[in-house]
Amino acid sequence: MWTTSAESVDLLRARPVRHRANYRADATARENDGAPGLSVRVSSKIIWYAPTRTAVSVWITPAASRPVATTVCEDAQMPLRGYLDGFQPPVAASVLVDATPWLDDPLFWPAFLLAPGGSRTAAAAFDADPADVEDYVSALHQHDSWPVISLGLAQGHRLHILFRNFDGDSGWDYLVQPVGSDTAITAAALEGGFQGPALSWADLVRTASQPDSMRSPAERLLLLLPAVGDSGLPPEAQDVVTAAVTAVGAEHRQDDVARELLRASHRFWGDCAWGERDGMSVCLGVHSPRQVGAGPGQLALLAEAFGG
Repeated sequence: MWTTSAESVDLLRARPVRHRANYRADATARENDGAPGLSVRVSSKIIWYAPTRTAVSVWITPAASRPVATTVCEDAQMPLRGYLDGFQPPVAASVLVDATPWLDDPLFWPAFLLAPGGSRTAAAAFDADPADVEDYVSALHQHDSWPVISLGLAQGHRLHILFRNFDGDSGWDYLVQPVGSDTAITAAALEGGFQGPALSWADLVRTASQPDSMRSPAERLLLLLPAVGDSGLPPEAQDVVTAAVTAVGAEHRQDDVARELLRASHRFWGDCAWGERDGMSVCLGVHSPRQVGAGPGQLALLAEAFGG
């Protein structure tokens, strides 16, 4: 008799599921072309178990090639609508999807730390199949779906991390929504017409540790890290990032992943030093929205949002 428990899938052993423990199996009894059986979703594949007279037959067919998310990100929709209008042709707000629940997917962190994080070791660190991680990365970058991850910042400001899946100009944008405003300010843009960095190391540590009922300090730190650029990293930076990578589930080569993540920002804006202007932290790089020549209002707002 067929059951719908995920445990029964493991017991069948009709075909080994690689890294079985790292995936959430979603098992449902149904019919496939009229034949009874058990359909199991594991990562990005559908594994179909069907009884025969002498054995269990298995078919593997592709599932939807992206994480399941259909809800428009209501929290970000209004401020990002004006941002989307800046594209030619303008992009409909309906492409925005709330990717926050995906952070609980076993493949999210190795995928995010690979792109945009820049760590080629991430899949191995999480004991994940590199092909599955690449599939997940591809799913995050579909042109008809722009994932958004939102974080609270200091003083009620909000940060929206947007996968800019525009055909011909794809990348990742870090957008600050000022409290009480329906606009969005680009704090960093990775790839394309890049801007940044958005944060110094000190900004990162402060912002990651801000109170958050949804995300841990380790998760906040890793989500923010791609927007960091600082030539004055302290000696403990490697250990801090290693601990964060471990906290989100990595079991191997965490030091290698941390090292790659800290080096990755060089691909966009090189070495960036930070200084101070009128008591505010400013970036001495020429591509940052927090550079010395930026307007004092914008400098003050971004410094406040990132706790500086």
